[in-house]
Amino acid sequence: MRATKTTVISIIAIGLLAGSSVAVAAQEEEAAAEPSTPAKVTGTINTETGDLVEEPTETVVDGMLEVRDGAFTGERFEMDDARLSGTGTVAFNVDVHPVNDFEDVVLEVVDFRIDNDDGSWAGRGTMFVHNGAEIPEEEAINLMTLPLTGSGAYEGLSAYLIIDGSEDQPIVEGVIYAGEMPPFPELPAE
Repeated sequence: MRATKTTVISIIAIGLLAGSSVAVAAQEEEAAAEPSTPAKVTGTINTETGDLVEEPTETVVDGMLEVRDGAFTGERFEMDDARLSGTGTVAFNVDVHPVNDFEDVVLEVVDFRIDNDDGSWAGRGTMFVHNGAEIPEEEAINLMTLPLTGSGAYEGLSAYLIIDGSEDQPIVEGVIYAGEMPPFPELPAE
C-alpha cells in the first residue's frame, strides 16, 4: 500500500514537473514573440549620405553663435534591427557657447524622423557637445538622446536612442519597446 502511494505521488510529481516545464517553455516562446519584449538595438549613421535641405540662419548674440531653422535629410541609419534602419530627416537649432578661442560648448535641439518601407519613427531630442583643440579627444563629449514614437507598422512602439557623434560614423545604441515613455512627474509643492 505504501509503495503504491509513493508510486502515485511520484507519477503526479513527474506529471506536474513535465507540465510546468512545458508551460515554462511555452511562456518563453510567447515572451520572445511578444512585441512588448524590449529589444536592444545598435548601429551607425552614415552621415555622408545626408543633404542640407534648409539653410540655417546664423546670428551672434553676446558672443554666442545661434544657428536656427536648419534641416537635412538622407542620412542612413544602419541598425541591427531593420525596424530602425532607414533614412533620417532632422530639423535643428543650435547654440554654440565659446569657452575660449579653442573650446566650445554646443547645445542642440532637433525634431527628428526615420523613415523606411514599413513605417516611421518621430520625436524630439537634445544634443550636448563639448570639444575643442584644448580638450583631449578621449575627453570630448558628443552625445544626443532621442526618444521616438513609431507609426505605420511600428504603431504602439517607442524607441529610445543614444547617439555618440564622436566617431566619423556616429554610433547608435538604444532600445525598442512597447508603449510610451513614462509621464514627467510634478515637483512637490514647496
